[in-house]
Amino acid sequence: MSDTPTTAPTGATLSHIPLFARLDAAGDDALLRRLTRKTVKENEPVFWFGDSGDTLYIIDTGRVAVTAPDADGNHVLLDTLGPGGMFGELSLLDGGPRSATVRAISECSLLALNREAFHAFLRERPDAAIDILQVLGARQRSSTATIRGLKNPNAAIAEATTRWQRVSDVVATVAASHVFTIAHLCWFGGWILINTFASAGWLPRVLAFDPFPFGLLTLIVSLEAIFLSIFVLVSQNRQSERDRIRTDLDYQVNVKAHVEIMGIVERLERIERVLTRR
Repeated sequence: MSDTPTTAPTGATLSHIPLFARLDAAGDDALLRRLTRKTVKENEPVFWFGDSGDTLYIIDTGRVAVTAPDADGNHVLLDTLGPGGMFGELSLLDGGPRSATVRAISECSLLALNREAFHAFLRERPDAAIDILQVLGARQRSSTATIRGLKNPNAAIAEATTRWQRVSDVVATVAASHVFTIAHLCWFGGWILINTFASAGWLPRVLAFDPFPFGLLTLIVSLEAIFLSIFVLVSQNRQSERDRIRTDLDYQVNVKAHVEIMGIVERLERIERVLTRR
């Protein structure tokens, strides 16, 4: 990252930044005067997870990747941001450590706003604080609405299931039942016994419709096995897709929970340090 930040250019605007979209022209100019410009080269980090943070960054040009470590220490991609995107806004509120790592995908020009400058801006223009709080509230409501709109993956899969797939599921379920096995044992046993006894003269000859080696029964069983295999394969493919979706969702939830827990632990550590100083 460039070590010599320069003042943000005159004539620029923050109207495209959601957090500052409600500011009037005077507020926009006052905040712009407190911004500094920083340049980050390709593949360089803007900051690391756990670093102390007190600065909000707004992307003027370029793209960045936002990642967070999972339980194994591997960085998982959470989001990618382009021009107009912002990150690090939590630092303006609590000044705590970073909850993610941000790295430049391409060379970036960033507008930086540190916490002290932001607080000075709010003291100078307290009316702007109301506008910013309204935007933060709207973003929270939007996030909540998005979460409520999420469907159960099982319900979403069921809605996308075709009639052929439903038939395959039913056939595969029936074929795996004990009733299916017992019925086939009775069928095959009765078929073989009737034809055997009829061929030996113990039953009327007319009942020997498929004498040994039971060619008709062999044909029927072969055809049944072919169709059952098709139905079972279709059903297994759908089950594999359901398992993959559940695994992906579980992984995303675990990563999110891991990040949140680490953030809570860090906040508790800060509280402990403050209490021990008293």
